[in-house]
This record gives sequence, structure tokens and C-alpha cells, in this order.
Amino acid sequence: MRQHLIVAGTINAVCTGLPGAPKVTALKDGWQITGPSGASAQCQTLEELWTAALACFPDASVLERLRRRRKAYAADPANAGLPARAAGLLPDPAAAKYPKEIIE
Repeated sequence: MRQHLIVAGTINAVCTGLPGAPKVTALKDGWQITGPSGASAQCQTLEELWTAALACFPDASVLERLRRRRKAYAADPANAGLPARAAGLLPDPAAAKYPKEIIE
């Protein structure tokens, strides 16, 4: 559970303040991500979680800001270990997209 809390906190910290930012909550067996409309989904892996989070940001300029934030967060020595790995993981572009209702 501790690792799930760290990952949820990392993603929330990286996404906070961006338009359309999701809210990630740690669960004992994964995470729940809630999009800006209030729709939510459960994710079992970090890759699924980042894929769902990225789907909340359809605007390319916001995605670029998020990419820069992720890199900076992962490079910050204060975030060494799991937070850096969680921020730096890039989802597989071939991964299935989450249903649109999660992000609307």
C-alpha cells in the first residue's frame, strides 16, 4: 500500500495545476483515477495509470508541459527512488486508450 500511496502522490504532484488534471487515489490493489468530469477508472499497473492520466490532457501544449514536469520531477534528487521511477515511466504508445467517458 505504501508504494501505491507514493505513486499516487507523485502523479498528483506532477499533474497538479494543469487544466484537466486527474486525481489519483491509492488502492490496496492498484489506483483509482478520476478525470475532470468526475468519471473514474481503476488501474492495476503504473503504465495503465499514466495512460489514463495522459488521456485527460487532449491539448498538445498541456501534454508538453506535463512531459517537462515529469522529466524535472524524475531528475530532482529529492524525488530519488520510486517517485522518480513513477514520474519517468512512459506508457507504451500502443497501449489501449481508456474509454472517452473517463476524460470527459
